[in-house]
Amino acid sequence: MSPDDAEGLTRLAEKEGIDFPLLLDPELEAVRRWGILNEENPVVPHPTVVIVDRASTVRFFHLDEDYRRRPPAETVVAALRGLIRPAD
Repeated sequence: MSPDDAEGLTRLAEKEGIDFPLLLDPELEAVRRWGILNEENPVVPHPTVVIVDRASTVRFFHLDEDYRRRPPAETVVAALRGLIRPAD
């Protein structure tokens, strides 16, 4: 979720090789609803990692006011793997 404009976010996605949908939130509506608004600097939400499944159910949520504290990659990958359904 980003307050950036569409052009800036598209450039970032291309640069980083991101091929999944990213949420634009220029009016910070979602940021406010999710409770991740940074009152000290409203243009920059609190660093948050959210994994949402196809049914729009939040499967993983991590928020920390300190951008240096992030969940371990293994934790995020495990949450993502939990979304993968085995082939029938």
